[in-house]
Amino acid sequence: MQRRFRKFFSQLLISYLLIGVLPLVIIGPLAYSLVRNVLLDRVRTTTIEVNERLFLQLQSLVGDTLTVLDAIATDQAFLPLYAPQISQEQQTNLYNALFLLLTARHLKPSVHVVSLDGQVRLNSVETPLEYTQQPYRSWGVLRKAFLANGADVLYLHAAQDGLGRILTLARYVKQASFEGFIILDVQFDQLAEVLETYVSAHFPYVAILDEHMTSSRMLNGIFSEQELDFIRQNRQSMHNPVSTINGQRFLLSVQTDRELAVSLASLYPLAQIDEITSIMATISISLGTLMTLLCFYLAYRYSRKASKPLDEVVALLKRVSEGDFSARTHITGNDEFSVLGESVNQMVMDMERLLLTNQQKEQSLRTAQIKALQAQTKPHFIFNCLELVKWYIMLNQSEEASATIVELGLLLRSTLDLAEGVITLEEELAIISHYLALQQRRMGERLIVEWDIDPELYTLIIPRFLLQPLVENALMHGLEKKRGKGSLTISAKREDASILFSIADDGVGMESQKAKSMASYREIADAMQEGTGLQNVQRRLSLNYGSACEFSISSEVGKGTTITIRIQQGALQWKKG
Repeated sequence: MQRRFRKFFSQLLISYLLIGVLPLVIIGPLAYSLVRNVLLDRVRTTTIEVNERLFLQLQSLVGDTLTVLDAIATDQAFLPLYAPQISQEQQTNLYNALFLLLTARHLKPSVHVVSLDGQVRLNSVETPLEYTQQPYRSWGVLRKAFLANGADVLYLHAAQDGLGRILTLARYVKQASFEGFIILDVQFDQLAEVLETYVSAHFPYVAILDEHMTSSRMLNGIFSEQELDFIRQNRQSMHNPVSTINGQRFLLSVQTDRELAVSLASLYPLAQIDEITSIMATISISLGTLMTLLCFYLAYRYSRKASKPLDEVVALLKRVSEGDFSARTHITGNDEFSVLGESVNQMVMDMERLLLTNQQKEQSLRTAQIKALQAQTKPHFIFNCLELVKWYIMLNQSEEASATIVELGLLLRSTLDLAEGVITLEEELAIISHYLALQQRRMGERLIVEWDIDPELYTLIIPRFLLQPLVENALMHGLEKKRGKGSLTISAKREDASILFSIADDGVGMESQKAKSMASYREIADAMQEGTGLQNVQRRLSLNYGSACEFSISSEVGKGTTITIRIQQGALQWKKG
């Protein structure tokens, strides 16, 4: 058998040399060069065509946005904007005109008309502070528009712009009774959505750049500094240069609008071309190696015919033991091994289905508990507010009662939707602000509120009505019973690897033993009894964060009470975008 093996191996090796290697030595380099040039020319043509279409679409969108700016600056419907005073009726007509102007457009920019003294004359969304305050006029779009002296300017925002803007079109307007700016902000998400039909999965590196090639915003990412350097060096080139950046080759195409000083740069990755040509360069060696190993493969194949199914079943069971229930065997055939593979697959699917069912039941119970706890907070708060309105009416203070109902309406508008069990910290603070406004109507100058909130925490996601019951508890049980003025401090900040919330008052306080007892978690027997709010909050903290949070109360008679919640950052989530 060994002798026959050596003879077969010798014959196979001679056949490989005559049939496989010799043609590859002759044809391989020629085919490599031909295919590489053809693919590169095709990619270069495609890159130019796609970039031109995308640039024309971008110019069209910018031009359409400029017509909006020009209409606001010159249309008769917007002339009251530039008058010394604007009546309520004129203000309504201006917003109607703005609505009609933006309705039929694919790209709907945010509109801001701001006077030089920072007064907002007209806006379609809330105007950023940088458009209204004096220090911001020495840089950015306001400075660029001011220097242009009436000409339209385009300003690109950095990729990390917190308001999600990608570009701004602006004009400085100076008339007899008005001097200021017309500003149109284009959001990145909206522009990307309009242009997404021109950007395919095979053409991903597309960015809008300013005249200095320093600010960049890709339609799905950010150019690295090396890529920007390559674009700066070759932006005037007409032959679409190829360069290697971080070990990867790219083909560059740049289109520039010199009037608006904006460019559209496309970097096409040549990884596929390099991969194809690399495969062709090594195909002769690969075929030679394959021919040499063919004999070994045939012997190996039959041994694997029996061992491979068993190895696959063992590997599957190991993955299942590690918690991966997506593992499956791929044994085919009509022998005993295929039956074994099918049986094991069915067993894993049954285990996965049973585990998923148990998880769904547990999650349903958890969700029901959280929603029931939230429902306990809402009626209690509404009853307190209605009690306040009742006393105003009994005292014949109808105006105060009406104003309080309006305040309550604003608060209910922000809290009626309990479909989502979580909100951002900023939304929770808004609810608290409405609540405190109602309480200050009742307590007057007796109530002093101080805020100490880290702005970076506004997008933090927390359970709805997590802090409001604590504020209510501080007012009702701490400050109401105190004679004279009382101070309430609400704070949220980072501390080490945790987020720290605290509600502090300088009210009547309580004994430390009682505070310690109230801070200990216990089941709620009666949802309407005193202290339910604190237990509600503690139970929701336990359901949402488990051992990753701490709840404590410190108090001293006559000096006040401080409630503290500490949550580890790893257990928290943040709102995206």
